[in-house]
Amino acid sequence: MSWSPKSATSKLFRILFINVSLLLGLFIVAEIVLHLVYKGGNPFLAPARNELRVRDAHFTHGLKPNFDGFDAWGSNTVRIYTNSLGFRDAAVRDVPMTTDRKRVVFIGDSFTESLGVPYEESFVGRFAQAFPAIDVLNAGVSSYAPSVYYEKLKYFLDAGLKFDEAVVYIDISDIQDEAILYSYAPDGVLQMGLFQTGAEECSPVPRPPLPRAERRWWEKVSYIGEFLGQMRYSAQLARAIERASFDDLSKSRAVYSRDYARPSWTYSDDSRCYGDLGIEASIDKAKRQMDRLHELLSSHGVTLSVGVYPWPQQLLYDGENSRQARLWRDWCAGKCRKFFDHFPDFFR
Repeated sequence: MSWSPKSATSKLFRILFINVSLLLGLFIVAEIVLHLVYKGGNPFLAPARNELRVRDAHFTHGLKPNFDGFDAWGSNTVRIYTNSLGFRDAAVRDVPMTTDRKRVVFIGDSFTESLGVPYEESFVGRFAQAFPAIDVLNAGVSSYAPSVYYEKLKYFLDAGLKFDEAVVYIDISDIQDEAILYSYAPDGVLQMGLFQTGAEECSPVPRPPLPRAERRWWEKVSYIGEFLGQMRYSAQLARAIERASFDDLSKSRAVYSRDYARPSWTYSDDSRCYGDLGIEASIDKAKRQMDRLHELLSSHGVTLSVGVYPWPQQLLYDGENSRQARLWRDWCAGKCRKFFDHFPDFFR
């Protein structure tokens, strides 16, 4: 049998055609199966299951007790330990309800929990290392606000946890959280709702430096195509963030912009993103919940201290004597053992 370049080329094209057809067929079958099984949405883009963060019937949400694993915040993945109470700690450990040592409980939101930072580098972890004679507990969890500070500490006091002092670090975002995230059900149980994000300018997530382009037709019909498109955008966004200037990050509703609604209440009276309550009533609500916490702690012989610190917006568009600092300094008069104002530290 004679060999010719023409017959070899024809055979190669047949092989390529068969393989491409098989791959295309498998792709179509895979898409059909995925759409039949996952009718609610793209499984490749579903949020990853996080065993660390759990719901709680008493104070909305918390951390899983005795957890030893990892948690991600942006590009940072750190090892996380929680103790038997479900508080972030240096290691998994059993925490007795009573102790002979002085015990201080810190509580706050994501800054106090210290997302993306090893416990030893968090400010609570550093405090614990600096004062080894004190039993330091960190009850802070992302998205907490005064309503949760009250309910969580009440829950553990009612359960028999004994401590000498509570240090509450009140975040700038607590006012908006009280406005549109937390409310009480008719039975008196604290409920955590959803941010009112109908208006784009009210999104709790700042605008990225690279807008997401409209999905192409193949991203709309294909789960795999949608996933690849998202991966492409994520890579482009990472490069855009690396190259971004301060001006890029200060554009309207960007992470350092003046009109980013979440931290703007200290220097702006624009209350569009503070729900039906508005800024002033939300501040009053936060103060009332802190009043309840002060009364609760006093009834148990526990002293209270409060700390405040700025966001970048306060450093950029506000002053050292910010409304946040004035508000809680005045509230603390006659109630707090100590008021920690970290605004001067950050302004320096």
